[in-house]
Amino acid sequence: MSTAATLAQQLAYLKLPFIRQHFETLTQQAAQQQLAPLDFLAQLIEGEVHARQDRALQQRIKTARFPVLKTLETFQWNWPKKINRMQVQQLFQLAFLQSSSNAIFLGGVGLGKPQPTYYPYR
Repeated sequence: MSTAATLAQQLAYLKLPFIRQHFETLTQQAAQQQLAPLDFLAQLIEGEVHARQDRALQQRIKTARFPVLKTLETFQWNWPKKINRMQVQQLFQLAFLQSSSNAIFLGGVGLGKPQPTYYPYR
């Protein structure tokens, strides 16, 4: 059995799918770019971390059972007409959390602002 095949089996056993799928291509690229071994390893691990984060996010979305998935990329910026696109995109950077500030959405009826849910005390 070749070294690559053995490594692929071991990576499958360790449940490292990103590295298993990309190690041969990234090894060739690292050799061409003359990457230091530590930089090459960091690139492999970073890819695996991002893949796991993406899978975890997709699993949480699936578990939440949202009726419709809405993202900032699919937002219709042409309605309402007076929306400040730059300001909304800035809010989605979540910088206000670092400064312990609040974000408040104000607008007329029917604009799609989140509705508060009230739970009675027991």
